[in-house]
Amino acid sequence: MKKFLVLFLILCTSSNANEEQKFFDLLKGNDKILWLRHFSAPGGGDPDNFDVRVRGTQRNLGKFGIKQGKAYSKLFKKNKVNIKHALSSQWFRAMETCQFFGEFKTFSALNSTFSSQFSHNTAKQRRQLRKYIKNWNGDGNLLLCAHYVIVGEHLDYGAGEGEMVLTDKNLKILAKYRLKIKN
Repeated sequence: MKKFLVLFLILCTSSNANEEQKFFDLLKGNDKILWLRHFSAPGGGDPDNFDVRVRGTQRNLGKFGIKQGKAYSKLFKKNKVNIKHALSSQWFRAMETCQFFGEFKTFSALNSTFSSQFSHNTAKQRRQLRKYIKNWNGDGNLLLCAHYVIVGEHLDYGAGEGEMVLTDKNLKILAKYRLKIKN
């Protein structure tokens, strides 16, 4: 039984390492779009008093989200990944996530449309983001830091907090990766 358990643990670790290696090998092409759902922010949705300009009215990264950010930052450095262009939602939890990867600009098309306060923007934001991607020249990897609803809207995939989804310019999913971190 002990030998079986050791073998099982080796296979699980090896599988995760292979998944990570495949993901980062694909990123070395410098022409990919990396969709990242923001790191862990306690709670769900947005508070009733939400104001995009005021951090204190929003859900923000918690201790685990900050831990995720530090771990992902180390992982990107270890794999020598260069993010040439980074765009973030204007929500603080997304901007706080994006800053772990270096300089970024905000882009309102990445803002959450989950709340009824913002759901009327869905079609407009979809058009804006699709236009941006269509016109993007593919010079260097593009990081898009957004929310569950935005990733799902464009990729038909429900990304977990801190999950990365790698696509080409046609939004074909090439790989997914989520760093396993103990809470």
